[in-house]
Amino acid sequence: MKLKIKKDDLNKGLQAVQKIALNKSNNLSHENGFLIKALNNEIEMQANDYNMGIRVIIPGIIEEPGEIFISNPFLQDLIRRLPSDDIVLTQKEADTKVTITGNKSKLEFLTINPDDFDEVNMFSNDQTSLITDSITLKNLIDHTIFACSTEESRPIFMGTYIDAHDNELSMVATDTHRLALKTVTLETPLAEPVRAIVPSKMLAEISRQLPVDMPQTVEINSMRNTISFKFGNVYINTRLIEGEYPNYRRVIPTAFSCAVTVDKDEFTGAVERASIIANESQYHLINFVFDDNHIVLTSQNPDYGTVEDYSSCVMEGDGLSISFNGTFLLDILKHCHEKEISLQIKENSPLLVKEKGNDSYTCVVTPMRTR
Repeated sequence: MKLKIKKDDLNKGLQAVQKIALNKSNNLSHENGFLIKALNNEIEMQANDYNMGIRVIIPGIIEEPGEIFISNPFLQDLIRRLPSDDIVLTQKEADTKVTITGNKSKLEFLTINPDDFDEVNMFSNDQTSLITDSITLKNLIDHTIFACSTEESRPIFMGTYIDAHDNELSMVATDTHRLALKTVTLETPLAEPVRAIVPSKMLAEISRQLPVDMPQTVEINSMRNTISFKFGNVYINTRLIEGEYPNYRRVIPTAFSCAVTVDKDEFTGAVERASIIANESQYHLINFVFDDNHIVLTSQNPDYGTVEDYSSCVMEGDGLSISFNGTFLLDILKHCHEKEISLQIKENSPLLVKEKGNDSYTCVVTPMRTR
C-alpha cells in the first residue's frame, strides 16, 4: 500500500477515530487499533469498540491500494508535529511495519493483520428513518445530555431518549432528580415513529464529531438494538440501551401556585454565588424564598458560614420557600440563551424552568427536603 495524504486531512481522520479506537477497557493492541483502508478509489479510516463504530472517508491519492491495521496512541501527536504538509504512508507486501514520512522525518510502526479487525457494518433502511441537520442535532444533544444519570444500577437513565413522530423530534434525559426536554420541528414528516435510548457517552462522542461551522444533513436510522448517524464523510453506529423509557411527560408539572420571570444573567449570578459555599455540602443545597417580586437565596456550611443573595423578579401568585440542588439549576441555566427565564412552582413540587417565549426547551428540577 502507498498513500499520499495532506497532513490536515490525515489529522482530521485520526481525530475522528482515535478516541473510539482507544475506548476499550483492555490494553490488547488488536482490540484498540484502527483500520486504514484504501480500496475502490477511497481512503477510509475505521474504528470499532464493543458499543460504537465509526467510518470516515478522507481525501488523498492511492498509488497502491491496500489495508493497514495499526494500534498506536502516539500516532496523532506525531503526525501533527511532522514538518511537512504532505504525508506518505507505505507498507510493502507481507511487511508487518508501516512507514510514514513527512519531509525528512520518518516514522515506522508495527501493524496487525487487517483480517483481525472487526469492520464497522453499515446498515440502512429502504427509507431513511429521520433527517435533520448537524447544528440542530448537536443542540438537541447538548441541551439534554447533562441530565442523564451516571448510576449503572439504572441503565435506562444513562441514556438520552429520542422520541420522533410526525414532524416532531424530541430528545429527553433525566436522572429522576432533574429532566431536560428539547423539541424541534422536522421539515419532512416521518412515515414511522422513531424511539430509541442512546447511551450518553455515545451521544457525547457524536456531538463532538458533528460539524457546526455549516449545517450538514444528518441521516438517522434506527434498527433493532442499533442506531446510525451519517453526515458528510462520517458514518457512526452505536448500540442502544434496551428497555422501555418511562412516560417523561407525566413528570412535567402543569399546576402552579407561583410563577416568576427573572433576568437570566442576574438570577444565574445569584445562584452561582450561593453555590460556592453550597458545593461544600453533600447535596449542593440552596434555599429559595419567592416573595413580593424578589427571590432570596440562602446557602450555608456549618464550618464556614452563610451566603445570602438576592434576585429581582416579576411575580404572580403566592410566595413560598423551597430548596433545590444549586448545581442542577446552574446546569439548566447554562443551556438557556434567552434574556428572561420563567420559573413556575407550587409548594413541595418540582420547579418548571423555561425560556420566556420559547416552548421548545423545558427543564424540571425536583425539590430537596430540609430539616
